[in-house]
Amino acid sequence: MSVPHSGVPDIPGTLQREPAVGYLKQYVADLLQMRNYRFPGAQPVSFAGRHLQELEREDYFVAEKSDGVRCLALVTVNRQTRAQEIYLFDRKNNFFLIPNLRFPIPNDPSFQKCHTDTIIDGELVFDRERDGRMRQRLLLFDCLVIAGKILIDRDLSKRLGYLKMDILKPYQQMLKSRPDIAASQPFSVEFKEQQFSYHLDTVFNEIIPNLKHGNDGLIFTSVNGRYNLGTCETMLKWKPANENSIDFKVHLEFPPSRTIPGAMDTSVKPRIRLLVWQGGRDYSPFEEMGVTDEEWYRDFAPLGMSLQGRIVECNYDVEAQRQLGLTSPWRFMRYRTDKPDANHQRTVDKVLDSIRDGITQQELIDRTPQIRQTWMQRKHQ
Repeated sequence: MSVPHSGVPDIPGTLQREPAVGYLKQYVADLLQMRNYRFPGAQPVSFAGRHLQELEREDYFVAEKSDGVRCLALVTVNRQTRAQEIYLFDRKNNFFLIPNLRFPIPNDPSFQKCHTDTIIDGELVFDRERDGRMRQRLLLFDCLVIAGKILIDRDLSKRLGYLKMDILKPYQQMLKSRPDIAASQPFSVEFKEQQFSYHLDTVFNEIIPNLKHGNDGLIFTSVNGRYNLGTCETMLKWKPANENSIDFKVHLEFPPSRTIPGAMDTSVKPRIRLLVWQGGRDYSPFEEMGVTDEEWYRDFAPLGMSLQGRIVECNYDVEAQRQLGLTSPWRFMRYRTDKPDANHQRTVDKVLDSIRDGITQQELIDRTPQIRQTWMQRKHQ
């Protein structure tokens, strides 16, 4: 295990400060008609055994789950300069003004008219090219609001229609017609391909093996479902058993110093407790993080007390626990600097259900004939 860079990109651009952040949060809330602002991105629930039947009852799209930074794009126009401004913002409500990025409206050959009052969902990833260079890409997969029109109550197919035809198509036409603009783009912007769930074998055998960026599972999204702001029961997150993960808050417990009364002995390995968020400022103990002595002194000890209270993502790896003789199967994956809090108890419970059910890749593939059959029956009713 190694703590350094996980391959997850930082969001480029200019980080916004108050009072601009407050204005932008209120702007997002107004566009979505939210009474109180919160990060509006839909959050999937962990895939459990009962969801196999759900894939047969209802049509779902499936896409690979990229290992990147989840962010929404807010597209607006500056009232004073009349120039388009595009902000990417994450779950921690960090808003970044992105330079040179522009989304023109359809059917304007001059590409001078641009979108405003628009919110798009996506993920920023790092692609490793064949020559070894790293390239940032923004993969878009949903649209919440376009030109002030709220789309969250519409089904996914209609939302994707707006995303493809009204946003991505004119954007791609602009890049093709204006090489000067194309050369100044901070990153590439593309549609994240999605397949019907009965094409799971294609996703596993063709799409994922050819990815240039990290992947840690699948995302299933209901074709006919609305876009839920927050936890979405019709958006399902599947991961291989040993990659099921939870975001925890770290609490270090050092033994008392033998030489300084009332002090802690920070020269030795502490108990690394993992805490689960209960809401507000409340956390409860869960388990310890499985870390060897070598890993502690090499990867964590140099951070000192700055590790205290940080949010970390840990995966459930029983095999590593057995091989390394650890007291816990929860292994460090990465720091979640994009999240202000650990996972809530409700989310943790659902991940634990997913771990207990342990639906494998082969079980999903074996189910595809039944999924395809029920899909065909629905189409012919």
